[in-house]
Formats: sequence, structure tokens, C-alpha cells
Amino acid sequence: MIDLTRWKRKKSFHRKNNFEPRIKFLAAVFACLSFLIIIKLFDFQILKFDFYYALASDQHEIYQQLFPQRGSIYLKDKTLSLLTRQESLYPVAINKDYNLVYAQPRHMNKDPLEVADLLAPILEPDLEKQEAFKEQLISRFSKKESAYEPLKQKVEDSKVEMIKELNITGIKSTKETFRFYPEKNICANVLGFVGFDNQGVKRGLYGIEGYFDKELAGQQGVIHSEKDVSGRLISISDKKFVRAKDGADIVLTLDKTIQFEVCSKLKEHAQLIEAKSGSAIVMDPETGAIIAMCSYPDFDPNEYGKTGDISAFNNLSIFEAYEPGSIFKPITMAAGLDLGVITPETTYIDEGFVKIDEFTIRNHDKQAHGKKTMTEVLEKSLNTGTIFAVRQIGKSDFRKYVEKFGFGEKTGIQLQTEVAGDISSLKKRSEIFEATASFGQGITVTSLQMARAFAAIANGGKLVTPYIVEEIREFNGTIIQPNRPKPKQIISSKTATLLTGMLVSVVKNGEGKMANVPGYYIAGKTGTAQIAEGGVYSNRTNHAFVGFAPIKDPQFVMVIKFENPQKGSFASTTTAPLFSRLAKFILDYYHVMPDAL
Repeated sequence: MIDLTRWKRKKSFHRKNNFEPRIKFLAAVFACLSFLIIIKLFDFQILKFDFYYALASDQHEIYQQLFPQRGSIYLKDKTLSLLTRQESLYPVAINKDYNLVYAQPRHMNKDPLEVADLLAPILEPDLEKQEAFKEQLISRFSKKESAYEPLKQKVEDSKVEMIKELNITGIKSTKETFRFYPEKNICANVLGFVGFDNQGVKRGLYGIEGYFDKELAGQQGVIHSEKDVSGRLISISDKKFVRAKDGADIVLTLDKTIQFEVCSKLKEHAQLIEAKSGSAIVMDPETGAIIAMCSYPDFDPNEYGKTGDISAFNNLSIFEAYEPGSIFKPITMAAGLDLGVITPETTYIDEGFVKIDEFTIRNHDKQAHGKKTMTEVLEKSLNTGTIFAVRQIGKSDFRKYVEKFGFGEKTGIQLQTEVAGDISSLKKRSEIFEATASFGQGITVTSLQMARAFAAIANGGKLVTPYIVEEIREFNGTIIQPNRPKPKQIISSKTATLLTGMLVSVVKNGEGKMANVPGYYIAGKTGTAQIAEGGVYSNRTNHAFVGFAPIKDPQFVMVIKFENPQKGSFASTTTAPLFSRLAKFILDYYHVMPDAL
């Protein structure tokens, strides 16, 4: 007979032994889950708060290790260098710390409405905007669990002190870095600025800032840390970093003194003659180094967002392609002289017009001048004379020389938004296209291309590649000088000398008289060109002057161009006088001795 009582006790014993491990296991799992939840809450409420608070505080420890300092941009200050007998650099784009005022609503000890009433007059003094700003503050303060709500950037130190005196818990300030341009508008169209692109990414835009964004920006660092299953950092204290590499500094070829003078006088003169826009370039004809480069209208890169018309961001010397008009006539003469089909004394009979197919081309003054030399063609800027010259040159050779001078292609300067211009009409069959191109119509060029072409006349026939970056100085001290192509001989030195003499005669005896600088031989050419609109020429005009000096050892070539001046009908009275004024300044600045006239 079976003892059931014993069996039941044994069964109960086995059940007890089977359940105890399970209970312990479940208890352990529950404890682990509870611990993980606590850790997650701690991570979110404490660690995450500390992380973002560190970014918003004045410690910036993490920020500095992850993000590099953007490189600076400098001009060489030659005047100071001569005085100190050592290299002197002048900063035109640097990094500067500004105050950021922010709130920690979770820690605020006063009523949000009261705080908004106290802060609004300090942070937004404009009474018309104050009420709207106050509403923004209240909206940010209402996020009661937030640890960081930015209120105002670029706050003056004095205002930060005023806020501190209010002693409001949860209202703090820190320093944040912005790009700063000490000279504001003076170099703006060359430098560009640091802003946000169409994807919302902060980077260099336009000019040097845009072209060399990668070099200036440096290399970001990397953070290595423990992460939880959600990808959040578990520990800030155990972090490991690959430190950021700061951006390179860039030294430009611009001469500080000349840049300031040219830009300020360009703006002043453009306003005087009521021009829509204007540009000026000064270049070393021997090397291609840009000495000055200015545009009007300009803008303040520190406040680029306030610029009314974004076209002001453009560097007109490289971005604007226009019909050059009579400043192109020396290029036609260069081709004829170099081929030997004309000389400065070659003559033709000017009847005042030339008929080609159904077109009649006239001189700008609509007059016939009779027998004239090629030098007189430039002096009086006769359209019929360059048509005579291009007929001696021939269609194919004319196009080859235009291409030799670099027209129809970018110069390769290290700046964003350069355009190539357009000489495609020279490939068309009809004679009308090379005829009009001979005096600068039907083709488009940039002012930089014109400076480059005249530099070849000034330096004995060599086509140089313009450049504006002297050197790049990396964060580790390495100095890099960008590659500069070797100049190409495009016309003979004899041709360059003959053409220089013709251009001196233009300033001495012709329409360029107002570009003269007493005591010096100046070589140059005026140009007044109608602006095409809708396929026809309008009454609006571009005025330009291109020249170089001194002729024995040219120190600079300069191009000045204005769009549609309202005061003055021809470049001889609008642009040439400014050339004279600036040329005198540069000759004096370079201590160039007067010519023995």
C-alpha cells in the first residue's frame, strides 16, 4: 500500500525546489530593468543636460575639441613692413567672440512675463520691434523643462552686465565665435563671407571664403565614447577625442594701402557720376598679382543678411561679362601689328561709315575723317579704322589672336563666380561679326580679362595668369604657394612696344587726355559701349578705361568700368579722370620717378 501522505510531502518539496530559482531569476531581471530605467533617466536628465549645458556655457570644452578654428585672411601691409623692416600682415577676415544670452527655463525663479518685461528693453532697444521680441521671449520661457533656449546673439558687454545685475536665475550668457571683417565693405567682394548655403550648411560663400572654404575651415575632430542602445553618450567624463585641425591662414596679394584708396575712390566717383555699378582692378603686369580689386555697390560682410540686393555680393571684375567697346580696339591692332599687315603709320580713307551686307556701321561721332593712320584710329577711336585693320588680318587669324589674349575662357584666378565671357560670334561666317568685334561689339569680356590682355602689351607680349593668393599658411606652420603657370609669349616684344607707343599717343593727343598724369607717359584707351537689351542696342552705355604706367617699367595695369553713368556721355569724361587720380596716387606710393618728358 502506498503512503500518500509521504508522496504529497515529497511532491510539495519538489515544487518548492523548482519555483525558488525561477523567482530569483525573475527578481534579478526586474532589478536589472529597474536599474537600466534609472540609468536612462539619469542619462537623459543629468548627463544629457550636462552635455548641452557644457555647449551653452562658457567652458566650451567639447566644442573646442570637436570644431576647428577657421583660418584668417590677411593683406600684406607693405607700408608698415618698410617701417618695421619685417613682414607685417593686416587681418581682413578673423574669428571674434560675441556674447550669446540664453535661458534655462527649468531654473528660472521669476514669472516669465516679468522676466520678458525686464529683458526686452535691454536686448531689443527698437521700440517698434520690442513687443514682438517680448512675445518671442515668453514663448521660449514657456518651455519649462528646457535647459537651453537662445535669446539673443552678438550682445554688447555692457548689456550683459545690465542683465547680470538683474540677478535672474536661469538667464545666462556665454561666448560664441563669429566671422568678423574689420574693414567691413572695403574687401567685401573679394573676401565673400561665411553664411548658410541652400542646405542650411554653414560654409564660405563667394570670393576667397567660398573658393578656399575647405582650406580655411580646417578638419573637424571626432568624439569616441560609450553609447547605449539608443545611441546616446553614456559618459561624458570617459570621452576620447581626435582633436580638430584648425584651418589654414591665407595671405592675399592685395596691397592694403592701394586697395583702400581704389575702393573708396571708386565708390565716391560712382556716386558722383550716378553710375548703376562700377569696378576697378589694379594688377602687376609682370606677375599677374592683383594689387587691388573693388566693386560698387558693395556690402558689409558682417551684416550680409541685411543686404537689400544680393547682386551686391558679386565681384564685378570677374562675374560681369560685357561688350567692351573701344577698349578692345588695341587687341585688334595687336593682331595686325604682330602679323605685319599694318604698322602704326598705315593709312586708310575714313568715309565715316562701312557697309557690310545689309548693315551700315558708323563712327561714334557719325563723321568722316579722311586719311588717317592706325595710331590716329586709336586716338579718335574710329570704328571704320578697326574694320580696315581686321580686313587686313583676316577672319581666322583675328579669332586666333583674340583667343591668344585669353578671351572666351576663364583666367583661372582663385575666386568663385568667374565667368568666361563670349566670343562665339567669331565662329560665324558673316563678315559682320569680326567687323563689329574689331571695335568691341558682339563679344563679351570681363574686366579681369581686359587687365590681363593689357598686361601682355605692357610686359613685352607675355600672357600672365592673374592670381590673388600669395600663400597659404597651414596650422602646422607649412607655407604653400599655389602653382602659377609660366607666362606665354602671345605677341612679339616689338609689337608690344609699337602698340604701347600708340596708346601713349591716345592719352597725349586723343580721347584719353583726361587720364594723363603730369610728368609721366601713360598708355591707355577709353571705351564707351552701348548696352544690348532684348537683341537691340539701347541708349544705356558702359564706360571704361584701361591703361598702364610708367611705360619704361610698368608697375601696374588698371581697368576702371562704370555701368550707365547718368552724368557724362563718354568714358573720356567719366572714367578717364578717375584713372588719372588713382594712377597718380599709385605712382607716388611706389616712389616712381617722373619721366624725362
